[in-house]
Amino acid sequence: MPPQPEPPRDTVMNDLVAALRTFTVESDVFVDVFARAHQLHRSDLNAIMWISQGTSSGDPITVGELAQRLRLSPAATTALVDRLENVGHVHRFRDPADRRRVTVRMSDTAMRVASAFFVPLGGRMTEAAAEFTPEELARTAEIVRRLTTAFNPPTA
Repeated sequence: MPPQPEPPRDTVMNDLVAALRTFTVESDVFVDVFARAHQLHRSDLNAIMWISQGTSSGDPITVGELAQRLRLSPAATTALVDRLENVGHVHRFRDPADRRRVTVRMSDTAMRVASAFFVPLGGRMTEAAAEFTPEELARTAEIVRRLTTAFNPPTA
């Protein structure tokens, strides 16, 4: 059987964007289930994602960095962190080298709750991608990272 001709780039790109759109909607629905179960708002969950990533990596995020990533004002970010701290999801820490610098870390309890919900998803994703080589997965990750930059257009 002769090799099939490659589809046009526009067709493939449209298929990729459609797949990412579907992935985003499914992800949003999944995350909303978690949010409702824990009486959290969407902005709370977005903050928790960035805070937990910093906590897990050992490079905790500052309140200012969180404001930038969430595209919220400093006051709105402080209110959000206050809310998460009041329910025990996060803790603030002053940098001993620079007392003006405040980082935010997930509480152990919140990390356990999030892990119990999201780790099984990671396992299902690993199973879904089992047939792909490490090289294919690395390339896909790079493509998704580059496409993510489209959400932050350059400023004039």
